[in-house]
Amino acid sequence: MKILVYLYDESGKEKEVNLEEIDINHLNDRQLLWINILERDAEAIRRVTTALHLIKVPIKGILRTRERPKILKFQDFYHFFIISVEVDQMGKIRPIPIDFLVGKNFVVTVHDGDVKYLQEFTRREKGERHIGDLDAESFVATMLDLHIVSYFDVLEKIEKEVDEMDENILRRDLEDEEFLKQMVKLRNEVSKLRRWFLPHRDIFYLLSRPDFKQAADDDSLENFRQLNEHFESAVDSIESSRETVLSLFDLYTTKTSHRMNYLKDVQIKVSYFSTV
Repeated sequence: MKILVYLYDESGKEKEVNLEEIDINHLNDRQLLWINILERDAEAIRRVTTALHLIKVPIKGILRTRERPKILKFQDFYHFFIISVEVDQMGKIRPIPIDFLVGKNFVVTVHDGDVKYLQEFTRREKGERHIGDLDAESFVATMLDLHIVSYFDVLEKIEKEVDEMDENILRRDLEDEEFLKQMVKLRNEVSKLRRWFLPHRDIFYLLSRPDFKQAADDDSLENFRQLNEHFESAVDSIESSRETVLSLFDLYTTKTSHRMNYLKDVQIKVSYFSTV
């Protein structure tokens, strides 16, 4: 099992520590603890939650990944589950399930293997002074923003494929089988994004509400309100991509219709001249 433990302070200093060194009761308001568990392992989760003195942690729920995004509030922390996305080396879109446990001065993330945007965050923010100024809520808001960006990154890939297909339709005659194969692929990709992303709405809505216990201060509330707007913008972009993919069918049928009409005209002219 692999557990990475990062301790940030107000100087911007990032210190990687051992789990056994943690004393959650001695963390001050200018310190932030991020524990990143890189394997959905019950023993690893128990070790971490024991070190943080957390009780009633839904370990069985965390071990399950075939669930809808959700958020649950407990006495000293809250738990939520998200599905981020990545494009693998084969160019296929794959879901990345991630669980969060969030309390005062600490954030725990649980997932299987490396997550690109978490790795990039760690590299980018090394030595950044403002990290020490982040509380757990602001840190979570940053992570959720990167989560949304993961969908925009995949949408950018789909849009490039749509542009290439659009150009192919206009510049050459696609066979029906080739066209339908590409259409099915694009529609499936957009459908997956829609199916994975839209259920996150409850998470963003609840975190932006003033009566949600851990999001009570004004700065955090504003961060989550902006995050909610970013979420809705991503929803609109996914819906727009869906319509754009469907428009390819209209373009293809129009091109095919024009081609058939042209061939019909040619056939009529050939028939006419052959009788003269």
